[in-house]
Amino acid sequence: MKEVFKISDLDQIRLLSDPFKLQLVQAFAEGAKTTKQVAKELGESVTKLYRHVDALQDAGLLVVASEQKKRGTVERTFRAVAERFEADHALFADDGDGQGTDAARDMLRAAEDEIVQAIANADPSDEQEAIMMRVRFKASPERIAELGNTLKAWIDSTQDEETAEDQEEVAALIAFYPIGTTKE
Repeated sequence: MKEVFKISDLDQIRLLSDPFKLQLVQAFAEGAKTTKQVAKELGESVTKLYRHVDALQDAGLLVVASEQKKRGTVERTFRAVAERFEADHALFADDGDGQGTDAARDMLRAAEDEIVQAIANADPSDEQEAIMMRVRFKASPERIAELGNTLKAWIDSTQDEETAEDQEEVAALIAFYPIGTTKE
């Protein structure tokens, strides 16, 4: 399995903008599993997962790791094509048809929905609080490159090798981009 898969297709972005499909990809990125195993982990019916898994496989985000004959059928074990997925920023460029911009908005709306839901479900007595901030700053090109590399290293460090029963899931929405001049 690759460490990083660079997404270069808007359909893949749209699939991963769906929180449920993203959850599926994350489950299969933890290791090769059957659809039935992932359904049990997520507390969903296996029939609900089939069409989502097929769509992710058709898009090249999941691959069949193995197949085994069981009672007249074939049980397939899937895995994600990578541990982490990164979108090629060129996908979001405005090429006149608005599809890149729409895909970026879809991704941001999905994150917005997840953030709003997390805020609504927050337990005020929980010591683990959400961190939300928007920052703009000026720095030298060298410092900006250093910060970008630090951010990438932090993202790499979030990939926990071990899956344990007591793990909690958190999310981060990160956008690190030059402001530049705006088009009118």
